[in-house]
Amino acid sequence: MGSQQRIKRPSPVAKKARAGPHNTVICQPVPHRLPTGNHPLQFVIALRAIAATIIVWHHFAIYPPLREWAAPLLGDVLDWLAQNARTTQVFFVVGGYVMARSMSARCWSMRRIRSFVVQRYCRLGLPYLGAIAMILPIYVLARDWLPEQVVGQAPTLPQLLAHLFFLQGILGYEQLSAGLWFVCINFQLGLVYAASLWLRDTVGRGKVDFVGLLGWPLLAFSLFYFNLNDAWDSWWLYFFPYFFMGIVIHRSVRGEAHKLEFWLCLLLFVGAMTFEWRWRLLSALLVGLLLFVVERRGLGARWPQMRMVSWLGKISFSLFLVHFPVLVLVGTVWTRLDWVSPAAGVTGLFVAYGLSLLVAELFYRFVERPAARLYRQKPRTEADGDVFRPAPRKGLRAPVFDTR
Repeated sequence: MGSQQRIKRPSPVAKKARAGPHNTVICQPVPHRLPTGNHPLQFVIALRAIAATIIVWHHFAIYPPLREWAAPLLGDVLDWLAQNARTTQVFFVVGGYVMARSMSARCWSMRRIRSFVVQRYCRLGLPYLGAIAMILPIYVLARDWLPEQVVGQAPTLPQLLAHLFFLQGILGYEQLSAGLWFVCINFQLGLVYAASLWLRDTVGRGKVDFVGLLGWPLLAFSLFYFNLNDAWDSWWLYFFPYFFMGIVIHRSVRGEAHKLEFWLCLLLFVGAMTFEWRWRLLSALLVGLLLFVVERRGLGARWPQMRMVSWLGKISFSLFLVHFPVLVLVGTVWTRLDWVSPAAGVTGLFVAYGLSLLVAELFYRFVERPAARLYRQKPRTEADGDVFRPAPRKGLRAPVFDTR
C-alpha cells in the first residue's frame, strides 16, 4: 500500500553481526570507526620513546664488556641503570590501553579471533624472527671473544622451534636475545584480551562484561600471588596487572565503566606495594596515572609535539629488538681491536647507541612496517570487516551486567 512506510532491511553484514551462523554474536555495525580510533596517540608515542630508550641503556649497563671498561668513568650511572631502569611495565600499560582502544568496540566472533592471531603474529612475530636472524651470525663472530653471559650456548634446533612459537620461556630454553621474552608475553596478553571480548559477545551475548568480570579477580590474584613469584615470569599472569591497568584507563576515559574503576585499580596497586614493596608496581602506577590524566583532559592527541620524540616512538619496537645485537657486535669489534680503556668503553657505549638508532630506523622501514602491512594486504572477508558495538551514550556508565 502506498501510504505504508517502507520497511528498512538490515544489510547482510548487520545480519551476520547480530546473529552469526549460530546466533551467537550480538553486535551492531556502524558506518565508520568510533572516535577513539581517529586521533593520533601522541602521548602514547612519547611514553614508548622514553621507555625504549631507558630499556636500551638498562641493557647497556648490564652486559659486558663495554660496561666493565666504562665503569671507572660511568660506574655510578651504569650501576643505577642496571638496578632501576626497568621500564617494560610501561610498554604493558600502554599496550593494554592501545589494545582496548582499538579492540573493545568491535564484535568478536571465532573467525575474528583467528584473524587476530594471524595479524598479531605478523605484527609482532615477523620482526621478532628478524631480530633472531640478525643476532645468530653476530654470535658466531663473538663466541670466542665475549663471555658466555652475552653469547650463551650455541642454539639448538628445539630451542629455535620454541622461539618460533613464543614458547622458549615456558619450555625452559635460553632466550636468544635480550627482550625477546617481552614479545612472547605481549602475544599471550593479546590472546587473553581477545578471548575475553569473544566471551562478552558470544557467551555473554553482549550483555555481560567479561573483561571486567574476569579481569578484576585476575588483577587481585596476580598482584598478591603471581607477581610475587618469579617462577611465573614466563606467563602472562605475572604481567597482567600492568596490562589490565591500561584496559581500565581506556574504560574509564571512554565512559565504559564506573568513574571510580581507575581509582580502585590504583588502590589495589598501593595495597600490593604495601603488602610487599615492588618498584615495578610504582613505576606502572605513576605511568598509568599520568596516562589517565592526560587522556582524560584530551591532551594525548597533541602533546608533546616534538619530532625527535615522535621518531623515537615510531621506531621504539624496532629499537627494542635490534639494540642488543648491535651492542654485541660493537663489543666484539672493540675486543678484537683491544680498545679496552675507560674512555674507549664509554665511546663504545655511545657508538652502540647511535648505531642502534640507525639500525632501528632501517629495521622499521624494511622489516617492522612491511610485516604490519602484510596482513592488511590479505583479502578480507565480510566477517573480517569493521563491525562495531554501539558506543555507550554520554553520561551513562556501563555496569558489569549491561541491560542492552
